[in-house]
Amino acid sequence: MFSMDWLFGQAAFIYAFNKIKPAVIVDKIIEASVDILVPGRGAGESNWFWRNVRSLERDGDRISKELDIRADLRNWDREFPYFHHEMIVRYVAGFLASSVAVAAWGHLRSLYSSKRR
Repeated sequence: MFSMDWLFGQAAFIYAFNKIKPAVIVDKIIEASVDILVPGRGAGESNWFWRNVRSLERDGDRISKELDIRADLRNWDREFPYFHHEMIVRYVAGFLASSVAVAAWGHLRSLYSSKRR
């Protein structure tokens, strides 16, 4: 009727879909993208005054970029309410959990079947 691969995949998908906290994952993704998009330390930091000025500029750029990304996400959610960004995160986490569960079950099954031979 149902294979164990399908059963484990479905159970892992449902568990991950319900237990995941999309806001935490979205925050981490935004943090990583801001780290990539905003340049780090550069030239012109020879004394303490300019280091502090550059630090303030960099922090301002980071906050501005983060707010832009969050505004884009809100616009996405308004434009596509049926495809909310948090639902995308839940589906991706569920598909990933399902794939890992099916692969793990297949690996365990192959180990068991190779020992029986």
